[in-house]
Amino acid sequence: MIINDAPGGVVVVTPVLKGIDLIENQYGIKGTAYIAEENDIGSDCFHFQVLTPEFVLNSLCENKILNGRGIFIVQNYSEELLVSEINNILQDCIRPTWDEAAIAINRYLNWEYDNIHYFTEREILSSLGI
Repeated sequence: MIINDAPGGVVVVTPVLKGIDLIENQYGIKGTAYIAEENDIGSDCFHFQVLTPEFVLNSLCENKILNGRGIFIVQNYSEELLVSEINNILQDCIRPTWDEAAIAINRYLNWEYDNIHYFTEREILSSLGI
């Protein structure tokens, strides 16, 4: 996508929600958002939970802490509202490259490739003492 009002027309990646899987459990709903660029065939997985205020309060009584990344707290569940919120997040994550966009999305949702380190051939050979 080209942003024409930027100097020189800057190429940017606009992430798009391609699909969503939702599974209910005793805690609420676990979800996976499939996100990619508009014309990509595949997508990356970004995981999240949908919780009620009652669950949050009960969890805090038991555990004393709840990490808020990748969590949506809803009074009344609505898939339309959830999809709308994810689309709002994606509008905030438009970046020059897919990697930068995915890292930005990862601030809100849990990216499947978070904290993965790829080794170079030199690093592998060095670790083997070759």
